Amino acid sequence: MENRKEVGILGANILYLITAILLLTIGYYVQHKDVESGLIITEYILILLPPLIYVRLKGDNFKRVFRLNKLKLKHGLLIIGITILSYPIALFFNLVIMTFISTLGNIEPPPIPTAKNISEYFVLMIIISMSAGICEEFFFRGLILRSYERMGQINAIVISSFLFGLFHFNIQNFLGPVILGLIFGYLVYRTDSLFAGIIGHMTNNGVAVTLGFLINLINRKLPKQDISTNMPNTLQLIMATVFVGFIATITGVGAYLLLRIIIKDTKKRRYMEVENIEKIKKMSLFVFTPILLTGIIFIYVVYLQLNSIMH
Repeated sequence: MENRKEVGILGANILYLITAILLLTIGYYVQHKDVESGLIITEYILILLPPLIYVRLKGDNFKRVFRLNKLKLKHGLLIIGITILSYPIALFFNLVIMTFISTLGNIEPPPIPTAKNISEYFVLMIIISMSAGICEEFFFRGLILRSYERMGQINAIVISSFLFGLFHFNIQNFLGPVILGLIFGYLVYRTDSLFAGIIGHMTNNGVAVTLGFLINLINRKLPKQDISTNMPNTLQLIMATVFVGFIATITGVGAYLLLRIIIKDTKKRRYMEVENIEKIKKMSLFVFTPILLTGIIFIYVVYLQLNSIMH
């Protein structure tokens, strides 16, 4: 029987829908006014604060819900390595989607700020790497993952990953976050520490910020006529996808080998069984209505994105 003081699926789903709406309204507005301060407001007030308030009002235990347990230094270092090696994998899946979309028209660069100098680089590392890594992990590998555990640990990891990808509201950046969500969710479960997800998330975003900064530096060194702000065409994207896919295959093996070390160290951890299979089967569709509504919003946003590309 569900403890009323424990976070549940319905509550988490409603909060997910509310946060998604806040992201697309207030989040869009404040980021449009000023990207950097807008991202800070989005991460800490719109994404981090709601789950903290919800758990507080629910009366559940913060440490239990968010898995605020110590993480071994060894595992932290391994997670950094796993994330870096997994970056090409996430990039590959995003490139696959981008390649298909490019057949519809000229795709637009993702709306992610990049650093043009060292001071901007450190600011973006704090905002995009550190802030997003902390706030989004509390929401997804914290509240969402814990809430869905009554459906079984594997289901919780998969569902929280899908919701994480959906939450980006960008078809070009959907599959990548889903893949990363699977990795971070599994690492959080194996280590029983949210810090595993935070370190992984911060590392991934840090790599993205660093690559963007390096690309800007390289472009500055090139002759102006060689610099193009247009996104690659379909043929170029196909070639890039094949190349990144080859790299991802190699780095993926490396990531798996590092992951095996963590698995060996945490072999006592066992997957939770579904709390009550009959209860889950009889679970009202109403429980998932907030997710369905978020999915409809996502489809509409994607429609607008594709329509913009085709015209």
